[in-house]
Amino acid sequence: MDYLQQQDRPKIAYVLKCFPRPSETFILHEILELERQGLALRLFSLLEPSSTKVATAVQEVKAPVSYMPQSTWALLPVTGGRFLQHPWRFLRISLAALVHYRQIGVFLKHVLYAAYLARECERAGITHIHAHYANIPAAVAQLVHQFTGISYSFTAHAKDIYLSRPAALTYRMGMARFVVTCTAYNQRYLEQLISQDQVAPLHCIYHGLNLRAFPARLALPPTQPLLLTVARLVEKKGLSYLLRACRILVDQGYDFTCRIVGEGPPRPALEQEIRDLALGDRVVLWGAEKHEQVIEMYQHATLAVLPCVISADGDRDGIPNALVEALYLGVPAVSTPVSGIPELLTSEVNGLLVAPGESMELATAIARLLTDPPLCARLALAGHQTVLAHFDMARNATRLLRLLLEQGAASGFASSPGKDGAVQTAEITEAPGSNELVGTGNDNRQESTPW
Repeated sequence: MDYLQQQDRPKIAYVLKCFPRPSETFILHEILELERQGLALRLFSLLEPSSTKVATAVQEVKAPVSYMPQSTWALLPVTGGRFLQHPWRFLRISLAALVHYRQIGVFLKHVLYAAYLARECERAGITHIHAHYANIPAAVAQLVHQFTGISYSFTAHAKDIYLSRPAALTYRMGMARFVVTCTAYNQRYLEQLISQDQVAPLHCIYHGLNLRAFPARLALPPTQPLLLTVARLVEKKGLSYLLRACRILVDQGYDFTCRIVGEGPPRPALEQEIRDLALGDRVVLWGAEKHEQVIEMYQHATLAVLPCVISADGDRDGIPNALVEALYLGVPAVSTPVSGIPELLTSEVNGLLVAPGESMELATAIARLLTDPPLCARLALAGHQTVLAHFDMARNATRLLRLLLEQGAASGFASSPGKDGAVQTAEITEAPGSNELVGTGNDNRQESTPW
């Protein structure tokens, strides 16, 4: 029987901090692709969405979405019931987890969420939980695992890795069946945190794009040069350096418009910076926009610019989906070699990379693309081919699907709570129908960087 056609499929739950979110279309399309490949999911969102500008594709999700009650009083009875069932185990699990929290209030909220989610997962017959983000969702999934014995895994992204305490990441990875991250850069960092007795394999699986959701044609030649930046308005996107580069370009006589699509708390400061630099007629803070409209904007962009930096608190990007989308649509991109970006862009081959925080160097790279159409065309074609070869969501999601099916099925037949509440994990060998190893013994690193 074909591996992906097995009849007794495990029941998989996704735990998300907030679903849907405009800035997390990669999670949305991952869910849609897993469903397209035949996986039935149950979604649990810890928070309700606050934005109405979500992708139209949300309507295609088949999985039921359950939202956690936000009232403590609604969660307390369920938590109390969990405590009364196994009081000493509940206390032992809670005390072991408490040392990994900075704030007691956050810890208590997570325990409340986990107790409620544990009840819902048991009622639904869930055999495996996968959380997106290594911080709050993974912490809650781990507690559910300790309360119930249901196995869990998680995908680690960017901020959740680099703003979390290393000891907390080690703790969460230690009980997981497997861990996925979206860049080889992240994989190398997390490898350093793995404890010697950890058996959970660590995989690098790129998010990729749902190529069917994008137009077949590449970007159209714009009537006026348009620099397009799609990003949340946060420090790690390097937007202040972009504004200064725009000022340099204006002073050098270049004609262009810069459109920044996204929202975030620093917007008032960026608006003031635009005024101070006298860029009001050149730079537009567009605000948040639906994904379908962003795709349309790429069709008319001259180039995509995303001058990422490592922020003061250590936060950084992984591989920004905005860059992957730009490349697929044939828009040449300028960025920086921060974090996993060099895994997507090779300077002078399929894009241009400049030093982070260097506005003059950024302006020079933009000027090259504004004045060299053959260079733009060459980089655009190479970028498009890169995405086709390595960032196809359908192909990458198949790897994740195999992991979920393997571990979810193993949970149903080979899991039992250990003395610390952790599941004792059976060895996983080669996935049927696949030439890749899912995980064996203590070989934590599952090399998957395609080039």
